[in-house]
Amino acid sequence: MRQFNDDGGQYEIRGMSGANVQHSTDEPHMATLPMPIKIEAIPSLYLFTIISRWISFNCPFLSKISIMFPSTFLVLSSIALGISTTAVDLHHQSPSNPFTLGFFGTPEIRGSINLKVKGKIPRWVSGSLYRGAAATWDSGNYTSEHWFDGFSRNHRFEVSDGKVSYHSRNASDELQDFVRETGLYPGGSFGGDPCKAIFGAFQTTYRDGINPVGNVSTDTVTVSFITNFPGLDRNVSGTEHGPFVTLVKTTDGNALQQLDPVFLEPIELFTYQTTNVNITDGKTCAHPAHGKSGEIYNYMLNTEATPPEYNIFEVNSSGKGSILATITDAPAAYIHSMFSTENYVILIVWQSDFGKKTSKPYYNVLDNLKEWDPERKTLFYVVDKVKGGVVAKYTSETFFAFHEINSFEDSDGSIVIDLPAMKTNAFLEAARIKNLRTYVGHHNATAPHDLAGTFRRFRLQDYAHGIQANGTLTTRPIVVDFELDFKSGNIELPRLNQAYHGKPYRYAYGIHIEERGFFTDSLIKVDTHTRRTNIWKPRTPHLPSEPVFVANPQGTCEDDGVLLTMALDANRKQSVLVVIDAKNMKEIARAEMPLVAGFGFHGVWGNN
Repeated sequence: MRQFNDDGGQYEIRGMSGANVQHSTDEPHMATLPMPIKIEAIPSLYLFTIISRWISFNCPFLSKISIMFPSTFLVLSSIALGISTTAVDLHHQSPSNPFTLGFFGTPEIRGSINLKVKGKIPRWVSGSLYRGAAATWDSGNYTSEHWFDGFSRNHRFEVSDGKVSYHSRNASDELQDFVRETGLYPGGSFGGDPCKAIFGAFQTTYRDGINPVGNVSTDTVTVSFITNFPGLDRNVSGTEHGPFVTLVKTTDGNALQQLDPVFLEPIELFTYQTTNVNITDGKTCAHPAHGKSGEIYNYMLNTEATPPEYNIFEVNSSGKGSILATITDAPAAYIHSMFSTENYVILIVWQSDFGKKTSKPYYNVLDNLKEWDPERKTLFYVVDKVKGGVVAKYTSETFFAFHEINSFEDSDGSIVIDLPAMKTNAFLEAARIKNLRTYVGHHNATAPHDLAGTFRRFRLQDYAHGIQANGTLTTRPIVVDFELDFKSGNIELPRLNQAYHGKPYRYAYGIHIEERGFFTDSLIKVDTHTRRTNIWKPRTPHLPSEPVFVANPQGTCEDDGVLLTMALDANRKQSVLVVIDAKNMKEIARAEMPLVAGFGFHGVWGNN
């Protein structure tokens, strides 16, 4: 395989954003794509080869014309180059700061390719890792303002017999095409410029219990995955089957996207109203809680109500939705995750309150957040999964967070909640894409853009007696059981052995920052019993992503498994899939990718 590099070599990649690449069980077609390097660095003969191969695959009618009329080839080549560059929306990044490469546009690979594996992947690691990220933040002359507002892409790594194959698929092409053509974003966003937003010119239809069919890719749904969403039909293409019956993508809004779990093709956009039209539309979270039989638990925040209403709802194993509790004594806030034990779901209203007075308050989330108030308490609401209703309420000192590490009911009558706590919500502002492209990879002892929180354990004591005999719900102070030192124990994008979710557990894993200013540079393992930590820090600089735990099916202990993390290798300026022994945090293998993958959020593993 010839590859184009900066030194005049050749680089070839399969598939491209916007190309009409068809699914096939045969060897995928090849389409050549200019990489994010300076065009003048490519010798003219190589440039000729790149463009001619792009034309032959993506524009066969142009290819025939170029053969019949060779004199027209240079004109056609120029057209093709413009099309290809626009289609992938690649920006030419400076190689002087490779740490930022994951925050720029990268190529799409629709046809499966085999990756070069170094080391030995255990044979019992057999299945698929799905990862969500952004394809790009740039479309034409438009640039998304915030890390959370990228145009969505999904990745699939298939692991079998020690080998790894990979492909990816964009999931918001229709939206991206509109933005590219107009330079405007059609609707609200997390941190977009209100002056670049336009309402009414581009409508998205969601299947919602009233509309029977939703659009396919007119919204960007980028954050997390729900596997085997209850009530959905199987959605695989052809005769090949993935590890899940259905695969659904989530975001911090009432928008869900059904994906083909084999080819990652977007199928339909829908909302939680498909489960019950009486669930009022509103803001919700990307990380719902889950039950033992596949139930989903989430909230819907109605900011139009006075006072604002949090409706805590369940989607049962048959796909039917029902409201478990309504909370009206908490401020309306941006809440990214629900928490749950085996029998309870917990809503934590940390400080990220809506309501700041702006000229266009509903055009994005970030500009509508109030100033930080150190006196504003954090609220914890415990809801019974079976009977419904709020059974206990607690308060703590103010903090901000994104994710649950784990929650469980302890034998002493307490609910234990572990999470990565942040002192303020300053990271939300620091995560503007301009900041990340500018500052990641530069040492800064107080860098607000580092994605890390403090491992903190809360104990909700005597939750079974939260309601007095007269029916009054009492508000009680919460106990901080312990908190790890930030320098040695910071953690985010946390994961664990899923068999222990909602139950007493010992080990947690997540991304970690050793050198401030680098966003994330290592992975951490936390032993909650001894409160000791173990760090995976590669010998050369990497930016790792969320570590997904894959359990050894023959394992007898909680940490018998491996971690899978998609990381940016800053020296190679390419991404890798790294396999780490979850017991000792030693790297055992890696699969090298031929490109940089956008730095995203979450993933999910499915066994074959």
